[in-house]
Amino acid sequence: MRTSKLILCTLLLPLSLIPVTAQKAPPAVHFPTVTSYSLTKAKITLPAAFSANRNLLLISFDTGDTPEIDRWVTAVQSLSRLQDSLDYYLLPISEEKNPLYRWWDNSAMRSNFTDPQLWPRVVPLYLNENQFRRKLRIPGKSSVVVLLTDRTGTVLWRASGPPDQQKLDSLRAQLHS
Repeated sequence: MRTSKLILCTLLLPLSLIPVTAQKAPPAVHFPTVTSYSLTKAKITLPAAFSANRNLLLISFDTGDTPEIDRWVTAVQSLSRLQDSLDYYLLPISEEKNPLYRWWDNSAMRSNFTDPQLWPRVVPLYLNENQFRRKLRIPGKSSVVVLLTDRTGTVLWRASGPPDQQKLDSLRAQLHS
């Protein structure tokens, strides 16, 4: 018996000398500073323009994502009516374009978003898509990405693809935490 305890202690002693290191959490993701114009032609710098404690960003890389965006907008509008501290923005992302193309593209978006109440929330961003995706850790541009940020642009929650009950429940839980 005594020999087995001695052998066990001999085997475990080196393990107790190994320093315990805490796992480092990955660095927080922050929405990069970008300046653009909403569909109302108001100049906006994000995240500085975030006025709510929580901001939901609906990011799309493809005009074919419109049905998915529309479903998210419907869900988010319901949530924002219940949450005073929640605001939302639609951020269509395109590569950097010349001013004439941007004017044309924004005019087309105004005709697509027929509710002028939504125009201040639509902020098309013309930038380097790859750098933007890398900064926000967005792996691809095949579906809509939804980010919940605080007022400073720190990402608190994320989802991609169309809204479903699981994503909406997870978002509600994050909003109440």
